Amino acid sequence: MSKARRPAKAGPPAKAVRPAKAARPAKAGRAATGPARPSTRPDNSAPAPRHVVGPVPPLARVVAALALLAALTVAVAAFLPYAEVGREVVTAPPLDRLLALLWPLTVAAAAVSVLAGVLPRLGLAALGATGAVAVGTGIRELYQLGSAGSHRAVEVFLGRRLVTTAVEPRLAVYLLLAAYALLVLALVGTLLVWSRTTMEDAGDFDPLRPRALVLAAVAALAGVLAVVAPTHDAPDDVVVGPSGFRTTMSVPADVTLPERLGLDLAGSAVLALTVFVLALVAVTLRPRLAAVGCLGGLSAYFLGSGLVAVTQAGRYDDLQLGPGGWLALLAGVLFAGVAGWATLARPTAAEPGEVLPGSG
Repeated sequence: MSKARRPAKAGPPAKAVRPAKAARPAKAGRAATGPARPSTRPDNSAPAPRHVVGPVPPLARVVAALALLAALTVAVAAFLPYAEVGREVVTAPPLDRLLALLWPLTVAAAAVSVLAGVLPRLGLAALGATGAVAVGTGIRELYQLGSAGSHRAVEVFLGRRLVTTAVEPRLAVYLLLAAYALLVLALVGTLLVWSRTTMEDAGDFDPLRPRALVLAAVAALAGVLAVVAPTHDAPDDVVVGPSGFRTTMSVPADVTLPERLGLDLAGSAVLALTVFVLALVAVTLRPRLAAVGCLGGLSAYFLGSGLVAVTQAGRYDDLQLGPGGWLALLAGVLFAGVAGWATLARPTAAEPGEVLPGSG
C-alpha cells in the first residue's frame, strides 16, 4: 500500500496589510476656532525707537530760557573788567575769554535741546548739574564784594598776583552773580519738572550702573581735590643777602581750602561737596542720556576752569600752575570719559540684573 502524503505544513499566517493612510491636505492656515492670538515673537522688521520722548512741559522751557540767559550773561562778563585791585583794573586777556566760553556754550546747547524738545532729560540733567555747581561758585563770587580787609594780603585775580590794598568789584562780578542766580533758579525748576518730563529708553544701561558708579566716584575725587587744592602757585623767591647768603622765601599765591577766608571758604566747601554728591547721583538718572548730560555738565565746568588756569599760569613769570589746575584738567577729562563710556556702553553678556531673551 502506498503511503498517504502528509499535508504540507502551513507557514506563518500572512500579516494583514493596513491600508495606506490618506495624505493629509496641506494646511492653508489655522482653523478659525477663536480670536487670533497676538504673536509674542519680536518683530525685527521695525526696530523699536531707542528713546521715547513725550511733550516738553512749559516749565521745562522756562528753565531752559533762564539757563540760556545765564549762559549769555557769563559770556558777556568774560569781556568786561572784573575788578580794580589797588590801582590796576583786571580784565581777562583774549585767549582766556575764548576758553571761558566752553562752560556757557555747553549750558546754551543743553538749553536749546530742551527748548527744541529734543532729548529733554539730557538737557535738563546738564542744566541741573550746572545749577548745582553755580551754588558754590556763586558763594565764592560773593567774596569779591568784600572790602580789602576781608581779603588775603596777596591774591590771584584772573591770573594776576596782586596785593589787595584795595578791592573794588567791577561790572563782570555783578554779571556773574546774576548768571549764577539764574542758574540756581534753573536748578530749582529742573527739580520741579523732572518727573513730569517724559523720556525713557530700553533700560539696557541698568546692569552697567554699578560700574559707572565706581568710574564717577574716581572722577569726583579728582574734582573735589581740584576745588580743595590751590589753582596757582608762585615760584619761590631766592633772596641774596649782603654776605652772599641765599635765603629761599615762599611767595604767596592761591591757598588750599583750610587757609581760605569767609565766603571763599564757604563757597569752596559747598562746591566740593556738590561735585562729589552730584557725580554719584548722575549715574542713577534715567534714561542713560540723563546720566550723560549730568556728567557732561561737570566735565564742561572743570575743563573750562582747567584750560583757563593753564593759560593764566603761562602768561606771567611770577605764577605757575598749581595742583588744583592740573586736577581740574584731570577731572574734566575723567568726567568726559565716563560720559562717553555711558553713551556707548552696551551689556555684552549676562550682567547682574539682566534678563536674556528666552530666559523667562
